[in-house]
Order: sequence, then structure tokens, then C-alpha cells
Amino acid sequence: MRAAALLLLGSLMLAACQPSASTSPSPSVAASEAPSEPAPSETAAAVCDPGVICNGPLRAGDYFSATTGARVEFTLDEHDWFGQEDTPGDGFSLFLADVDEGAISVVSFNGEIFTNSCDPEAGTLQLEDSPAAFMSMLTSRSGITATTPVEVEVGGQPALQTDLTVALDADCTATGNGRAYLWTLPVHGDFHFDDTEQARVIAVHTDSATVILVVEAFPSVDWDHLLEHFTEVIETMTISPL
Repeated sequence: MRAAALLLLGSLMLAACQPSASTSPSPSVAASEAPSEPAPSETAAAVCDPGVICNGPLRAGDYFSATTGARVEFTLDEHDWFGQEDTPGDGFSLFLADVDEGAISVVSFNGEIFTNSCDPEAGTLQLEDSPAAFMSMLTSRSGITATTPVEVEVGGQPALQTDLTVALDADCTATGNGRAYLWTLPVHGDFHFDDTEQARVIAVHTDSATVILVVEAFPSVDWDHLLEHFTEVIETMTISPL
């Protein structure tokens, strides 16, 4: 997600939404390949159905998504927002026009993770589809330093939250293209973090799905600014089972 680009926008390619080396997208959620940086035009925004995240500028107002296995509703303020299209099975991403290397993602977790975060070709295994299993995987990954998950509530649902930084060793950087591959996405392929990123990750429990909320950025970003807008968005959220 970024000034206009997707998680992985042009030069940035935020991990969370980029195609993986092994599949052709990966997302990271949005992993998929994000479209090239959208032009900030009202024309682009006008082609979208009201309330649905699309590729391009997003007007202030109410939005909803049902692509992650749960219904997610939220409100965007008057800030200049851009979107990466809401994709069935995967989720969507949001970008701020004044943040070049950071993004917000709302994505699915079906329990399928990569066995080796440095090598997506090494295979996958199936975990329980739950916030606890997700956090156990995430916080134990090589190259990721994470805080102990804490219990929070998002959108009216129980959730677990952690803050993390990514510092991959030389071997992992070489074999995994500088990415830590985490879990699979049905359309974009995978969700991963890039070396040197920092992120806040929230795993939300619903009776129909585990939904993952991510805000991530490279060191050049004003982290407090991005985190403030992420927090403002999730404070407007309601999340319910489908």
C-alpha cells in the first residue's frame, strides 16, 4: 500500500501485498501486484461502486468488505486515500497519499503457512484457523522480532495484537529476495514482510473467519503518522461473521 501504490508499489513494493517469488502474486495481501500508482483523479474514483474498495482514489465515506470470510465495515476520513482492489478470498489494502512506503491491509488467514519463511518453494503446512495459532506462527518466525501478543478488541470482536520489526540474515535475504514469507492467499499467492519493515499486526476472531489487520512501513516513513491513521480507521470498524 502507498502513495499511491499498492503494497508494493512501484519501487516500494510493500511486502504485504506483493506477489511472491513463487506464485505470481503473493501477497502479502494484497500481495498481489499492486497496480501501478493510481492517478489522483475523481474520474478514477467514480468508476467504483459506492462503499467498495477499488484500485484508485477513495472518497471519504463508509466502506464494506466481505472478501476475508467476515463482513468488515469502516469509515475513511477526508485524508487522501487510495485503494488496492478488494479481492474475494484475499482482502484489500489502503494507502495514504502522503506516505510513500507504507500501507494498511485487511486480509484473510486460512491457516496455511509457509514452512520456511526464507524459501516459499519449501512447501506449506496447515495450522488451526485462529488468532492464537496465527500469532504463534508470526512471533516465532526467523528474522521477525515481535512483542508478546496482547488481547484487544477490534470491531466488536476479540483480537490479538503485536508490534514487530523485520531484520533478515544474509542467507535469508539472498534466497528469499529479502522477504519473510508467512501465509498463503488464494488469489495473490502469499503475504510476506520485506527486510527492514516495521508493522503492527492484529488478528481478529469471528465465528466465520480470522481476519488480519496490518499496518506496515519502511524506515523512511513517519511511523507515528501512519499508525495514527491506521488507528483512526480501525476505531470506526465493525467486524461480524458472514
